[in-house]
Amino acid sequence: MRILYHNYQSIPNGLTFALLIEKIMMMNLDISKITSCGSDWETNRYTFLQTIKSWQNDIRKNRLFPALDFAWQLQNRFNDILSENIESKYWLEKEVKGTFIDDRLVILEKAHQISFQLDRLIDFVKWGLNENIDLLDEAEIIKQFVYENIQIVPCCNTDKYRGKGYILVPDNKISVYKIYLYELSINWSVDEPVEYLDLELLRSIPFSMVKNSANSLMREFIKHAQNLYDPMVYICETELDFPFNQTLLPIIKAKLLDSVNGITPYI
Repeated sequence: MRILYHNYQSIPNGLTFALLIEKIMMMNLDISKITSCGSDWETNRYTFLQTIKSWQNDIRKNRLFPALDFAWQLQNRFNDILSENIESKYWLEKEVKGTFIDDRLVILEKAHQISFQLDRLIDFVKWGLNENIDLLDEAEIIKQFVYENIQIVPCCNTDKYRGKGYILVPDNKISVYKIYLYELSINWSVDEPVEYLDLELLRSIPFSMVKNSANSLMREFIKHAQNLYDPMVYICETELDFPFNQTLLPIIKAKLLDSVNGITPYI
């Protein structure tokens, strides 16, 4: 069995960067309920598989999010539950000694019942981790393919404030250019600085209305934009026509974050 944790990208200056979803969505799976000792494990397996199947259906239609986020949440939580309950079983076996009756060692019935339930829970969680890791492997291959087929290109002098600017993104599925205002801000999570990325859609322009290059389009847009003075401008280049909001946009955010912070240290 492989145990994986979803690691955020770290860079040499010690900042940890994470791409956070603006609206936190809850997965349609009650982890506390299906990992409750004494519950019906067959029902739990059925519920688990139905949920995994729904995520897998989305991923096989190239709709990565939020299914991939849910799968990582599940993997990390199950890893925690597995560690906690293996530790509990070890403590139980070490501390509960039983008692001698007529020269025979008798293990306390309650302790025996608890140990049995912990075994069932541990088996279930190990099984669930193995089922989920196959889904993660499949999704991460698609994610990597998309990431490698997206280029974020600066189309202006990069020696300027990069915490706020514009990015032009093609939505090839509907043949539209989308111009976003992006903004980066730093917050704190678990005693580490975490950088947040927000995108605000400003304008959608059909391909058919653009007679010149994407660079020319952005120069014309900047000429009339009132939001920022001498802004940083990026152009996203891709020929992919994957689902935009469920796949392309979250990965474009991640790649934009890489581009902004990969040029020189932040700001």
